[in-house]
Amino acid sequence: MPASQTKRTIMIAALAILATALLLAVLLHAAPAAQAAAQTAAQTTTQTATSMERWLHVSVTCKDEDGERVKVNVPISLARVVLNSIQKGDLNHGVVHINNAHVDDIDLRAILKAVKTSQDGEYVTVEGRDSNVQVRKQGGMLLIHVTDKSGKHIHLHRDKPAVEENVDIRVPLEVADALFSGAADELNVTAALDVLSRHDQLELVSVHDSENTVRIWMDTKTTQD
Repeated sequence: MPASQTKRTIMIAALAILATALLLAVLLHAAPAAQAAAQTAAQTTTQTATSMERWLHVSVTCKDEDGERVKVNVPISLARVVLNSIQKGDLNHGVVHINNAHVDDIDLRAILKAVKTSQDGEYVTVEGRDSNVQVRKQGGMLLIHVTDKSGKHIHLHRDKPAVEENVDIRVPLEVADALFSGAADELNVTAALDVLSRHDQLELVSVHDSENTVRIWMDTKTTQD
């Protein structure tokens, strides 16, 4: 693969990770406000409307003796309303302003458009001493798998052997496309949420290591099993 093509492919992988991280970070940041708004809202919704609502779920399970588990459930529509009400720093009513829409003279929007129309396949495979990275496109999704073999995440149980950390990220290309649908120096998070909410069920992120299991997904259920 030519060096320029490799560089562009790696940029797409970075874009996918950025899009996922941004969406999840903003939603999780909005979770407390969303909960407060839900408790004080006077309006009611029908059972039909409730059943069609999309919810973002985050589950963190510790693998120690206590087996502590943290659950976060955020309705996407409510997160959208909260986002649109925030005007702080670079976040302005659901739009994040960025300084570098072009990286080293590479137009990320143009690359994303090209990837959407390209055929499915494995784009990047990096095998290193400490980690392996695989990026592939399949059925309108960008799939990223990272295996961390360094053992650096082991810090509480140093007497135990290092265990691989596995991270899987699934990014709908249409969501990333919506994220970059605004001006050249903007990320339209609200538009990305709108596209994300069209999916009935979607696995976004899963992380498995020796200490925790993390899962982030979306469906129409209001609670977790």
